[in-house]
Amino acid sequence: ALSRQAIINDDMDAFSKLAAQLGRAAKLSIEVDVYAALAENAGLGPLMGDGNPMFDASHANLGAGAALSVASVEADRVVMKIQQDDSGNDFLDLVPQILLVPAGLAGTARQINESQYDLDTDGGLAPNISNGLYSDIVDTGRMSGTRRYSFASPQIAPVLEVAFLDGAQEPYLEMQEGYRVDGVTWKIRLDYGVSGIGYKGAVTNAGA
Repeated sequence: ALSRQAIINDDMDAFSKLAAQLGRAAKLSIEVDVYAALAENAGLGPLMGDGNPMFDASHANLGAGAALSVASVEADRVVMKIQQDDSGNDFLDLVPQILLVPAGLAGTARQINESQYDLDTDGGLAPNISNGLYSDIVDTGRMSGTRRYSFASPQIAPVLEVAFLDGAQEPYLEMQEGYRVDGVTWKIRLDYGVSGIGYKGAVTNAGA
């Protein structure tokens, strides 16, 4: 709620941008909740229908804890690659496309993904077998520590879903002018939910 006096005294023109700021805040709340879902159960994600976290030994999507390197990225790729269908009769042949890391690991992640050589092997002269593995590397300040996540294409094997009420993905913003009290009241609403819908298209590694 903004008082009449506050609006009149707005020499910095801050309140004229309020609607855009409220809309951005609503959209950011989705991002916050997605990362909160991943952070559940000590970074192993939300509980799935079988009562286990998204990342669990029973789901065969845990990488052996190791610091971010060409070798450990390759090991994570293999974990995803040999993931099987629900019946255990066939391999899904999934390939990681997105690497999600804390902000502090972004430089190392991009170096591993883009370098032609494995700087940790044979004096940095060995070929980098993980070169170009990921099409997108995402780093965020909403994560800390060393845990990382590899995701297959969400079009092929989605693991997290954001669902919107009646399909409305844009925030609803309403302004009401005061009568009993001079001023303006803003109301913003965005109905959505975040949930885990699969686990085969992702691998997590606690790092080191």
